[in-house]
Amino acid sequence: MTVAALTMYVEPAEVRDAYRQLAAAVALCLESTLEPAPEELPALWTHPELLLAQTCGYPWATRLRGQVRLVAAPRYTFDGCVGAEHCAFILVPETLDASSLADLRGKRVALNGLDSNTGMNLLRHAVASLAERGRFFGEVIVSESHANSLALLQQGHADVAAVDAVTYGYLQRAEPGRVAGLRLLQRTRSSPTLPFITASSRSDAEVEALRAALSDTLVTQPKLARILVIEGFAAVDESTYLPLLDWRREAVEQGYPVIA
Repeated sequence: MTVAALTMYVEPAEVRDAYRQLAAAVALCLESTLEPAPEELPALWTHPELLLAQTCGYPWATRLRGQVRLVAAPRYTFDGCVGAEHCAFILVPETLDASSLADLRGKRVALNGLDSNTGMNLLRHAVASLAERGRFFGEVIVSESHANSLALLQQGHADVAAVDAVTYGYLQRAEPGRVAGLRLLQRTRSSPTLPFITASSRSDAEVEALRAALSDTLVTQPKLARILVIEGFAAVDESTYLPLLDWRREAVEQGYPVIA
């Protein structure tokens, strides 16, 4: 028995369902019998019988390295995505008087999570040079999801958020009202897309089989590929994601170790 769940992108519903179908199709292709997967991400990621999951690059680099095996990174075709990389959109309300990052000094920032690469790490790197005595924003609000960050911007409870281009693309396509009234101030640097992972005990042959099953599923189920906006997968290894730690280090060296 194995577990497989792709739960990093859960909105809108058709996207959540398509990722569920992708995970099930890969398991079927590999003749793996699935048992219910843990709902909590840390428990899923480190499950000893993990067949397939998706994580964020920053938790992989800071917590999961050595505990899981990297499999592949999706190649999305949304705006802000090139190859197996994506960026974050630094968004503000259309009514906010700001034309540059410097104009965000003292503003309220919404983060989807303190361990998010797109919501925190890339934003920290972008504003580190503007910080003074370790501070730049006036208030930090942890929203717990990119979708919640967007809602806080729309409701006037936050002034800025960095939102993953893939999340933004999914919502803009299916529910454009959820990004209405917001303006793109700047894009962050590009970063590897969220990696697919498997248990550390998997062999090289098993990892290759997973990559093949992912690619084959997109070919045999083109509707899934269209819903997920994935044109393929790129093989990745540790060197793909270690630069995320370089960007953290660069922010630390500029006196800005945490978003504040």
